[in-house]
Amino acid sequence: MIFAAIICTLLGGVLGAFLEPVSFSVSIPIAVMGGFILKALNNKQE
Repeated sequence: MIFAAIICTLLGGVLGAFLEPVSFSVSIPIAVMGGFILKALNNKQE
């Protein structure tokens, strides 16, 4: 799961680098990693 989160975050950063507004290139990897963190927290509570 950790490796999938790292790979998806890196891919999000690479894809976000080609988007025109700089805010998109910064926010996409953060959003992807945040999604993995939320999923891990939800799995921990169950």
